[in-house]
Amino acid sequence: MRVRMLLVGLILPTLLAAQQGPACGVERWPVKILNDADRDSVALVAEPTTIAALVDLPEPREARPARGRLAMERRTFRIRGILVETRAQSDLDLHLILADPADPTKRLVAEIPDSACALGSRHASDFAEARRVVDRLPRDIVVEVTGVAFWDSDHGQTGNAENGIELHPVLRVEPVLNKNDILRMEVGADPPDPTEVRVWLNLSSKVYHCPGSASYGTTSRGAYMPESAAVRAGGRPAGGRRCGSGAPLG
Repeated sequence: MRVRMLLVGLILPTLLAAQQGPACGVERWPVKILNDADRDSVALVAEPTTIAALVDLPEPREARPARGRLAMERRTFRIRGILVETRAQSDLDLHLILADPADPTKRLVAEIPDSACALGSRHASDFAEARRVVDRLPRDIVVEVTGVAFWDSDHGQTGNAENGIELHPVLRVEPVLNKNDILRMEVGADPPDPTEVRVWLNLSSKVYHCPGSASYGTTSRGAYMPESAAVRAGGRPAGGRRCGSGAPLG
């Protein structure tokens, strides 16, 4: 009996640790892995912009909600940056420090969750693939990163933007092989406007609908996105009037 009790005392902690799984994050974790209740409102059509434009945005006055998202956290961005450093975090995220190629003093953090910490997320395979890509890349290479905006609080993280903006989670990472494209991309990208109206684009008809209208978010195939992104995607406003100004087209 004493031998059995001893064995149980040795084995049980190991079994419990295995059941608990990896040391994943806690704070706003569903938002960080795109598995929160508002995930379907996130516009996954990536908006091209720059690191400089993101880090120069005003910090939000609203408190970061424990559950749910701020307006910018419903938008996906594509940026190009110098891969300065990668770090494994205690919550098993892979922490990327990215510098703007046009102004390397402008930096932000992009986080790739561990797919084992993203059970239930539709994007776990995207996280795994992004990490595989980064693991093969040398430092100081220029990469193109696609990720969802996230307002983080300052908790001493290295490389974070002063306003707290991050890309978290990262959905895609690609090396930029033609560096001559960098300047053209940087100049051609529009700074994001956090106050811009978000519309619902019907992906079948290419008609987009304003907030408050009967078809907003209700068509069978569609996506939320800023009005400018809907126009760039070939969308036209329902009724011929833009949502932001209410002015007719043309």
